Amino acid sequence: MRRGIISGRWLAIFITVVIISVGFAVFTLQQASQSSSSNKIVDQIQQIRHLNSSGDLQALAIALDANIVPIPAGTFLRGSDVYNWDEQPEQPVYLDGFSMDRFEITNVQYKNFLLATGDEPPVYWSGKNYPANQADYPVSGVAWEQANQYCQWAGGRLPTEAEWEKACRGTDGRLYPWGNDWSVRMANLDPLAGSFISSSQEDSANLWNAAWILLKSTPANAAGRGLRPVGSYPEGTSPYGVLDLAGNVSEWVADWYVFKDYRGLPDRNPFTAGPEWNHGLRGSSWYDPNGSQAWEKDQSRCSARNSSHDRIDPRVGFRCAYSTP
Repeated sequence: MRRGIISGRWLAIFITVVIISVGFAVFTLQQASQSSSSNKIVDQIQQIRHLNSSGDLQALAIALDANIVPIPAGTFLRGSDVYNWDEQPEQPVYLDGFSMDRFEITNVQYKNFLLATGDEPPVYWSGKNYPANQADYPVSGVAWEQANQYCQWAGGRLPTEAEWEKACRGTDGRLYPWGNDWSVRMANLDPLAGSFISSSQEDSANLWNAAWILLKSTPANAAGRGLRPVGSYPEGTSPYGVLDLAGNVSEWVADWYVFKDYRGLPDRNPFTAGPEWNHGLRGSSWYDPNGSQAWEKDQSRCSARNSSHDRIDPRVGFRCAYSTP
């Protein structure tokens, strides 16, 4: 009887050791996979920078076009019951598989679209030419219709709100693309957010005219206000390796924003097709003089929603999604 008890104890110890060993091996493999993925992203960013500095802009455009990230089919946690009312309810939502651009659409990519289609350039460009030394900067001030047309031309479409949110937060329900802890160092946000409060329509007009002027130049230093080259904040990558989902430009999505929460939408591939009020936006931006740093932090959350009734906005750009066959 005593021998049986001792044997049972050794068996329990053996099983415990095996479980711990397997768990450690799985953890090690996960860490190695994450490290490999991070290294791949850094390599791709370095390739983009090299092509940009070499002046081979067509090769740069091709490399950017090819940086598409697969997002597998499955369930993720969409929305929030803690933050803004229009994010409710927080619930699991199923999405079919899709892919998304790793980077926001850049000036050099958008120029190829303009040359192919004859569409109108952004107002801060000089004709069909974007500002000097900004080939790898995100294009901004593009209307929703133009963004949608570009994505169709590129063989894709604008992402739905739900697709954008899944690409941002993955399946662990995180607050920000990089995790749950806030840091202004993870994204290109406005260092002077909330520095101006408009007292008249004339002041407000001057405020936004200043934004268009800022888009024509590159910031003089790291603390300056302005756009940055795509992929400038690799530490802020999402679980799937999508970059700049917070900061740089806010991004158009396919859905209409109808001043309602998610109640009534399906829990499989949800999409708001109307009423056609405001086009939906996701992500924080590089310029927010009328807001505040608290507002920018809030808008950097993966589940935060926004919209615009303006046709063009110096804070807004886009990226494309692609349906999986």
